[in-house]
Amino acid sequence: MITLAWYLLKVIICSGILCGYYFLALRNKVFHRWNRFYLLASVVLALTVPLMKINIFQNPDSEKGTMIQMLQTISYGDEVVIEYSRSGFHINSENFAGLSYLLISGIFLSFFLIAFYKITRLKKKYPETKIEGISFINTNAKGTPFSFFNAIFWNNAIDLHSRSGQQIFNHEIAHVKEKHSYDKFFMNLVLIIFWINPFFWLIRKELYMIHEFIADQEALEDNDLNAFAEMILKATAFILQNGPV
Repeated sequence: MITLAWYLLKVIICSGILCGYYFLALRNKVFHRWNRFYLLASVVLALTVPLMKINIFQNPDSEKGTMIQMLQTISYGDEVVIEYSRSGFHINSENFAGLSYLLISGIFLSFFLIAFYKITRLKKKYPETKIEGISFINTNAKGTPFSFFNAIFWNNAIDLHSRSGQQIFNHEIAHVKEKHSYDKFFMNLVLIIFWINPFFWLIRKELYMIHEFIADQEALEDNDLNAFAEMILKATAFILQNGPV
């Protein structure tokens, strides 16, 4: 448990540094795709860098720099934590903390599975039309329209032929094209385990905002996307009116 707590602390520190750089230098910039990549990469780096052990070979007679001393201190801290965990010294409160951590992770996992089940049930409940690899599902459910991987869950209350309806449809098509659901799936899996890290929650929030910026930009500026969305829109409207061919 002590070794895990030390790892979690280093993950929080690494993600805090990377997240701080994002808020200071990258946030609110127009390079949304770069920001998306950076946020995803920062999560991967924060999870993997603490697992690396850096060995620095240096002449013992030479003066140690500040950075080398810091890295050696962190490495020494790892050795102390590992040795302490092997000593067999356990406290009931530590076991209780570990069980509590797993319990909260289990709760988040339950929420994740419930949401996934609701989407699956929604997909089975309403008719599905597949066009150009995209599943269009017309529903009356609350919370629609939204996209999930290659599926668009539409709401019958929104007129597909209206200007606002076409804008919303193009927006959801952009989400599908940019594969934003993969980012969301990844971040939710990470937060199930690393829910204690506040910076991961901030990263997820920023990532979702970037998804919306990218979808809006794609829907308004990408002529190919608009043509593709219009084709699917017409095909969907025809099938809804006349039934499958």
